[in-house]
Amino acid sequence: MVISSDVILIHMKKLTEKLVLLFIFIVSASQILVAQPPPEAGPGRINGKVCDAATKSPLEFATISVYKKDSSLVTGTITSADGSFSVDVKPGNYYISVQFISYKKQNIENILITPRDRIFNTGIIDLYPVSENLEEVTVVGEKSEMVFNLDKKVFNVGKDLSNTGKSALDILDNIPSVTVDLDGNVSLRGSDNLKILIDGKPSGLANAGNTDALQNLPGNMIERVEVITNPSARYEAEGMTGIINIVLKKDQQKGVNGSFELTGGYPANYSAGTNMNFRRDKINYFINYNLRYRERPGGGNSYQAFTLPDTSYITLRDQDRNRTGLSNRVRAGADYFITPSTTLTAALMFAYDDQENNSSIRYTDYAFTDGLSFRDRETPETPSYITNREEIEQEYQRDMEFSLNFEKKFKKEEHKLTALAQYINDSETEDSRITETVESFTEPSPGSIDSPDQRVLNKERETNLLLQADYIYPFGNKGKFEAGYRSEFRNINNPYSVDVENETGGWDRLTQYSNHFEYVENIHALYLQAGNNFGKFALQAGLRAELSDVSTYLHETDSTNERRYLDFFPTLHTSFQLSKAHSAQLSYSRRIHRPHFWFLNPFYSYTDPRNFRSGNPNLNPEYTHSLELGYLLKKDMVDFYSGVYYRYTTNVMERINQVDEETGITVVAPQNLDHGQSYGFEVNATLNPVKWWTLSGDLNFYRFMVNGDYNDQSFSSDDYSWNTRLNSKMRLPKSTDIQFIFFYRAPQATTQGNRETFYMLNAAISKDVLKGKGTLTFNVRDVLNSMRFRFILDQEDLYSYNDFHRSQRRYTLTFLYRLNQQKRMGGKGMRPNGNEGDNNGGDYGGDDMGF
Repeated sequence: MVISSDVILIHMKKLTEKLVLLFIFIVSASQILVAQPPPEAGPGRINGKVCDAATKSPLEFATISVYKKDSSLVTGTITSADGSFSVDVKPGNYYISVQFISYKKQNIENILITPRDRIFNTGIIDLYPVSENLEEVTVVGEKSEMVFNLDKKVFNVGKDLSNTGKSALDILDNIPSVTVDLDGNVSLRGSDNLKILIDGKPSGLANAGNTDALQNLPGNMIERVEVITNPSARYEAEGMTGIINIVLKKDQQKGVNGSFELTGGYPANYSAGTNMNFRRDKINYFINYNLRYRERPGGGNSYQAFTLPDTSYITLRDQDRNRTGLSNRVRAGADYFITPSTTLTAALMFAYDDQENNSSIRYTDYAFTDGLSFRDRETPETPSYITNREEIEQEYQRDMEFSLNFEKKFKKEEHKLTALAQYINDSETEDSRITETVESFTEPSPGSIDSPDQRVLNKERETNLLLQADYIYPFGNKGKFEAGYRSEFRNINNPYSVDVENETGGWDRLTQYSNHFEYVENIHALYLQAGNNFGKFALQAGLRAELSDVSTYLHETDSTNERRYLDFFPTLHTSFQLSKAHSAQLSYSRRIHRPHFWFLNPFYSYTDPRNFRSGNPNLNPEYTHSLELGYLLKKDMVDFYSGVYYRYTTNVMERINQVDEETGITVVAPQNLDHGQSYGFEVNATLNPVKWWTLSGDLNFYRFMVNGDYNDQSFSSDDYSWNTRLNSKMRLPKSTDIQFIFFYRAPQATTQGNRETFYMLNAAISKDVLKGKGTLTFNVRDVLNSMRFRFILDQEDLYSYNDFHRSQRRYTLTFLYRLNQQKRMGGKGMRPNGNEGDNNGGDYGGDDMGF
């Protein structure tokens, strides 16, 4: 067996050594890397008490925010049960803002803390209830919905109405340059070779190879999505076209605040969720929870015709399916502020899914033995056979994830050390029962044919341990040196069995379809990178080394496949500030795309016994050289990005369709082809022609070329394609917003046929209620009911036309209630600290070089 006890002991010993080294590194770096100045004099303190002005009763959980004279937020706290508060500050001149629900805000000015007078007592602060006829208007700044930077694009999805009540997969389908296909596979710039992260790291919430993970991740847990098309050495080298990073919500606002969301929809879509935050003194608690029940009906049809040595076939296939189930997601944690510059964050995520998936497939077969090809005949009226196949699948999934983050900020800005330890344990069970009836129309014995019942049991368990440390040291004006370490230990165990009922009522194993597969992947990485500004020109260079240790073991054949390889991934980013509003960047990176678990697993999906999907344990990783030139314009009314990119890839992994001449079964399995090239042009723009109207759009035009042979057959292709997305959002009177999103993808030739046109329209309208504390949103996804995936396979002995839809038109109504949170106004205006200017940079702005 591939994982012996000796191997486990060796890995445990190596892991222990790495943990010890990591601990020593964290402690040593925080104490030795940078000599700290002598500690300052003890902090000052602001004390006080908050009461109701009329009743004089204390107000618990009132929010106390401490500001400098320039209106920049310093710190804060909340009042205790007796209304009192105490907050530590350094010497300086401050004012505090006191707020409580349904009370007028009160400011206390001219709070002076000096080394001699370190204690300031405000006394009793009286708050007055807000009168019914008096409404306070608060303007709170926020980031734009789409923020374009030279190295990445940030999409603040919470402000996109069409995302309300949706899943993470639906949200990604609304992101420029990102598309989601029939099976839920995510593509970036026309390629599905990318890396999806949660909060900058792998997660069971985006489990590779399991699209249901993203489908079941509720959108109300997501703060923003970052698309990084040419990452620097700081990031993993995995992902040919780049990285999509999904950032979850977590607030550190003082006091108790959060939101509650209820959704109802058709087809059945019911959910309830909350995002809560509680900040007090040195601890910030946060929790996200979502409970959801959904039904996702879909289906489609195909025409398939092929010629075997002595027979030709035509098969019409019709399928209906409905995926239903209940899912739970809870994520909770805390930030512990050990000192003002040192933070320890612990987070725990648990997910449980209980689903029932029903599928019905009808085959209508026409068989011919006259030697003619299917291309030389019409489909006759009378079939040879009609087969009806029904499958009921029970699916259970449990995911647990724990992470521990350490951050140490040194005195110099951006000088910091971070460390991360994360453990993931996922398990999934799919238990299917299949019944089949066959009706024959052929002589000499037409009629029903007995077909025994079948059952399929698929179990998958994954464990994943991630250790990571990063160090940043700024120098000069805007220079920065970075170094880091990362190790990821991943293990997947997957027994898969197919049984058929025998005449005595027992079950016999179909060994040709059953297997027990184990997958072990250990990736170790080190990186160095440095960059600096030279006037308007900036340069950053980096090098990442990754050692890949991958092994697979197939129990049935006692076969082991081990791969170990060391790769180096250089990166180079240059930028030039043409003017305050105009800038450009040229970047290069080398990337890798390792074949994931499903691509290596020689596993057959038995839902459709005539069209199998299989893996290939002998696949080699792809390597890509990526080059990108971008231009960015940022002005008051418009944000504009345009760029050209080029990628050269070796060992291209391509799914190849083949027909077994003995059985007539179509098998789809990935194979390595020689090489591929792609280049394209991308444009993203956001325009505010008037204050109440925001227009945004993107256009991606690309050419993709593949060269390679397999089994003496050429699978080369060369074609152009493009896609575009238009987004229009209007702010109407009476706190009402309306939004439309249209997506179009042009047809494209593939290595084996063609992919047909795809287009879709989404619409949403929202209305603020309860004096702005609540919002109602009505959403229609796929207004035209056009979300159909159509593709053609056209080979010498096989022709197939396929038309499928993942889901039908969907309607949802969502109510969102905010607790101690103001609804942020869209667009540009006041920054959160009160300073004017646009918010396109903010916390999320800038590239790797600090712009």
